[in-house]
Amino acid sequence: MSQLGDDVHSAGADGLPLQTRGRPVIKQGRVDGKNSEYRSGSHRIHKKLLNEIHRVLQENRDKAAHKDKKVGNVTQERRMQTVLGFFSDLMFLRYRIESVHSLSQKHLVAVFNFLEEQGQSPSTIQNKISVMRVFCEWIGKPGMVMGSDKYVKDRASVRRSTVAQEDKSWVGQGLDPLKVLSDIRALGEETVAVWLEQCWAYGLRIQESVLMRPGVGNEGDALYVREGTKGGRSRFVPIENDVQRAVLEKAQAIADKKTGQLGGRGKSAEQKIQHFYYVIRDKLGITLADEGVTTHGLRHQYMHQSYKSLTGQEPPIRGGDASKVDPDELHLAKQKLMERAGHTRESVGTAYYGSEAEAERKKTPT
Repeated sequence: MSQLGDDVHSAGADGLPLQTRGRPVIKQGRVDGKNSEYRSGSHRIHKKLLNEIHRVLQENRDKAAHKDKKVGNVTQERRMQTVLGFFSDLMFLRYRIESVHSLSQKHLVAVFNFLEEQGQSPSTIQNKISVMRVFCEWIGKPGMVMGSDKYVKDRASVRRSTVAQEDKSWVGQGLDPLKVLSDIRALGEETVAVWLEQCWAYGLRIQESVLMRPGVGNEGDALYVREGTKGGRSRFVPIENDVQRAVLEKAQAIADKKTGQLGGRGKSAEQKIQHFYYVIRDKLGITLADEGVTTHGLRHQYMHQSYKSLTGQEPPIRGGDASKVDPDELHLAKQKLMERAGHTRESVGTAYYGSEAEAERKKTPT
């Protein structure tokens, strides 16, 4: 991140610039979109503030938000980019603060209102708010960052439901993974294709797929998922069909012979992930806005397929009738599903396959 230029004016008592009241006008495109005139985090931060931000990040670089454990390098990198991006956007909005300790509620409101107005996705804004909540704790301001809905005008957009309300799988939205994989390979992006295939065949998160070392993960009858897992929870995903076996064989065939990793040697995990999204989003146009899905939808699809194979019924989100399954067998199936997905609580599963109660409620006429 560069230092701040001379285009930041002194602020009045209300925190707004003395020379120019109101926010800078962006003429075209949502922030960070293809046609946007402004990229979040692209404005310069003055040296004193920049050094202070880096010092706070360095002192707390591997601390988890609420647990006595350490976070990985990828999480550290994303935190840094989010915090630097926040202060950069604050500079762009012509707020002038000399120290991180001058950060106040009005600054948070200004930045997140601005990003919402420029069309940044609610989930991205919500994640940025979460990171800034942790950062404020580090600078001695715990509790300053309130709930996400306090910083946006459309409060419903950042309220998360723990129960899936719609089928988020690719097949549920009419997108064929095989066609997409063929398009990726036509671009000469075999590694990206294999990364995506692993998400489809094993329900991996993108980070888990990118960091996967297939030679190490191949346990014969299961895939051992260790690197890049959420919360550092390793797990075994059973290999149950020829498609899964074929995907693993492809991955092993193109893995680096020395490191065992997928992707170019010398590239960081973050660089690989960014390249993955560049191909998926920018080259193929697979976005929530354009196709109604994200790459995480393949994880949903894997969970739906596994739910059906374990219970004999479609998941509730796809109209399945769980009442036809023995309660004890259903409970055991849900536990197995969560083990495959890398979660510890059975209740998390409703975010993927829906809830029986919600499905029944939708069937009942009002």
